[in-house]
Amino acid sequence: MHSNDLKQVDINELKIGMFVVKVVTANAALRVKTEGIVRTQTTLQNLKKSGALKVWIDPERSELEADSPPTPSAEKQPAKANQTFEEKVQAAMQLYDDAKNIQRQMIENIKKGKSVNLKEVESLSSSIIDSVFNDQNALMMMCQMKNKREYLYQHSLNSAIMMSVFARYLEFDQDIIEKLAVGALLHDVGKTHIDEAVLDKTGQYSPEEFEQMKQHVGYSVEIASSMPGIATESLDVIRLHHERLDGSGYPQALEGDEINIYGRMIALIDSYNAMTSDRPHKDAVSPLTAFKIMTNGTPNAYDNDLMKQLIRCVGVFPVGSLVKLKSNKLAMVIENNFDQPLKPKVTAFYSISGGYHTEIKHIDLASSHSSDEIECSVRPDEFKLDLLKFMRTSLT
Repeated sequence: MHSNDLKQVDINELKIGMFVVKVVTANAALRVKTEGIVRTQTTLQNLKKSGALKVWIDPERSELEADSPPTPSAEKQPAKANQTFEEKVQAAMQLYDDAKNIQRQMIENIKKGKSVNLKEVESLSSSIIDSVFNDQNALMMMCQMKNKREYLYQHSLNSAIMMSVFARYLEFDQDIIEKLAVGALLHDVGKTHIDEAVLDKTGQYSPEEFEQMKQHVGYSVEIASSMPGIATESLDVIRLHHERLDGSGYPQALEGDEINIYGRMIALIDSYNAMTSDRPHKDAVSPLTAFKIMTNGTPNAYDNDLMKQLIRCVGVFPVGSLVKLKSNKLAMVIENNFDQPLKPKVTAFYSISGGYHTEIKHIDLASSHSSDEIECSVRPDEFKLDLLKFMRTSLT
């Protein structure tokens, strides 16, 4: 798309459905934002609050409708058909990279004793939710691109994405989803006050180290509570994310009805994301193994009904995860078939027997034309694969 194909409009003329490419700030400098379609009134308001004066839009990629009403709540809406899978993945990768940078800067500011700007966190939350509404599969795929060195801010970002996807699946109103995402983005900021030697320790914590680690919840609540305008729902996510229904959690050892639905949701998501990530003190497990541990290993700690809903929401083989096919090929899950959760849509790209990349092939395992099936989940490092590089070179 050449620059002369773009159109500049005043921020007050920006409408839902317009495809924003760039933003003009108050100092007249162009600041490239995450490209994408404006789908909610919240995004419009956040752009105005950010100091944007004008925006550059791409008319050809906009989806304007006459008298199109704003989206009032988190309805399950299909993604627009005019954006290719590759374009959605590329947009999700850009958003994810931008979001990691924002999280990284926020963590550094907290370490330096600087305050957190709630509007920046809310703006990031809104961008995540817009992407989820556009195509959650592309953004969920990013959650699988994990790096142990980036665990602190990547874990919070992945939790915010999953919280948004899950809350939308449960048909929460969009304003609630945004508050829950804000809470998820902030739920571990208190770890900035924990000794780095404890955070980076390999192996099991000593009782004294674990007691120190548990203090991060209180620190997170303290940091978030100092932000004027922080929502109660956001604080609930932060203060309850380590509480368990059987009273085995911390810091308050709450039980049963003392933990509201937001706390029950984040407990599942925080645990799942932690288990499926490499951490200094523990290696990652597969998504399926994580669900088994949470279901069977601690049968009374989590809300079983919500657990079943979460498994249906993200799938037995989550989008972005790597699987071994019966044909002895590796494939990445790109979309779930909710009626047949064991037969998602995948992209095969690697021959296990040959040890080389093959021409990518999109397969709907639920199709009557497909004879292939999943044997098991696998980890990229088992085959020395760089999934992020694969996505950048093959899926965009």
